[in-house]
Amino acid sequence: MSDLSDVVRPPAVAGIFYPEDPRECAEQVDGLLAQASARLVDEGWKSAPKAIIVPHAGWHWSGDLGALAWQTLAPRRRTISRVVVLGPTHRVAIRGVALPAATVFRTPLGDLPVPVQQVLSQTADLPCPVHVDTATHAHEHALEVQVPFIQRVLGDVELVPLNVGQASPGEVADIIEALWGSHETVVAISTDLSHYHDGATARRLDADTVRAISMSGDREGGRVEEAAVIPSDRACGASPLNGLLEVCARRGLRPTLLGAHNSGDVPGGEDTRVVGYAAFAVEEDNHDTSTT
Repeated sequence: MSDLSDVVRPPAVAGIFYPEDPRECAEQVDGLLAQASARLVDEGWKSAPKAIIVPHAGWHWSGDLGALAWQTLAPRRRTISRVVVLGPTHRVAIRGVALPAATVFRTPLGDLPVPVQQVLSQTADLPCPVHVDTATHAHEHALEVQVPFIQRVLGDVELVPLNVGQASPGEVADIIEALWGSHETVVAISTDLSHYHDGATARRLDADTVRAISMSGDREGGRVEEAAVIPSDRACGASPLNGLLEVCARRGLRPTLLGAHNSGDVPGGEDTRVVGYAAFAVEEDNHDTSTT
């Protein structure tokens, strides 16, 4: 591979999915995080998860849920140094899981380093190793809309942005496990839920999906042999999501619902053709937040 030093993946959807102006971007993300913080306090949320599941629509539609998930990580700001984000491919399909051909990921709020060679090395011996693909990342929004939240909540961390294409849950899970690390790493899955049903249908379908996700992993302290598998018509990020659910099954971890709604519930939304959103947290029983 040629030298990637200082190759930048520039913002592709700033000004469309979230503000392009740095001051406006910071003000909006900070406002969403402040609302999320108040909600978490009201609900008595005290722990910091190892992994989260977040939606990826424009901030107007799902930014509140995205902020809710990212804000749960605020207590770990001083200990998290790497964020692994996996999302689907909306524009350029691929086989497997890919990094961008860039060592810098840029948003209006600044740059985060991408440890390309380290990730390639950590996954090289897997049946489906991570590779590099420029085209699939060039205009993809599912990862980009998360990065300003990361920058405001966690600061200057390493970012591992992974587009997940055609890959089995086991293949994705192997990659997540290889990058899982310990207290220094957090994993995020970027996915929306059902698409373009009427509101009543969407709420029913999304409730079933939320239930399936919530039942993955730990069941009354036991372990499950098989993970839930979410169909692609129930979640646009089903491939990365199913990879995390496989990890939850392997490790006996259970996702906790933080919140859910659809675009018809948002001011300006219509209830005739909606997109569903949800946010979850996955906690490790042995994680001690008292030192963070």
